[in-house]
Amino acid sequence: MIQRAQTIYLGLAFICMVLLLFFPIFSIDVKSLESGVTMSAVFGKDGVVGEGLTTGHFPLSNVFIGLALMTFTCILLFKKRPRQLLLTRLNLILHVLVVLGIYGFYYFGASFVQSGMSAMDGTAVEIAFSMELGFFFLIPTIAFIFLAIRGIKRDENLVNSLDRIR
Repeated sequence: MIQRAQTIYLGLAFICMVLLLFFPIFSIDVKSLESGVTMSAVFGKDGVVGEGLTTGHFPLSNVFIGLALMTFTCILLFKKRPRQLLLTRLNLILHVLVVLGIYGFYYFGASFVQSGMSAMDGTAVEIAFSMELGFFFLIPTIAFIFLAIRGIKRDENLVNSLDRIR
């Protein structure tokens, strides 16, 4: 049945993943201590994008679209609970890896940005990361998928208990 609670949780996780395509995750402000010049960049679906950046972009949009499609596929597998449970668990693992990577870059990426900036022109820089709206869509997605797994397990246990009665 498509009207089960786990479908709502998976739908909410899908909406959060789609919203990540429209909102940046965090912004990076780099200020040169010697010249006072400030550069800004935004980390979002296109990777780190900013004016004056010549580095390549890592398209996170492909990752977000893939995870959103995987979540939507989990919704469509409502008739095959064991397969839905397996795919939803895999989806949870992939979401956790992506979130750990993004949060790791947010908290520990300042040293990478600083070493990259100092290697370019040799000046001392001050780096500030600030959270944007997309940053707050990452964690609820994991919580919604976890709740969906619990709902799928509950349905599977109910069906197994009814099979024992027959």
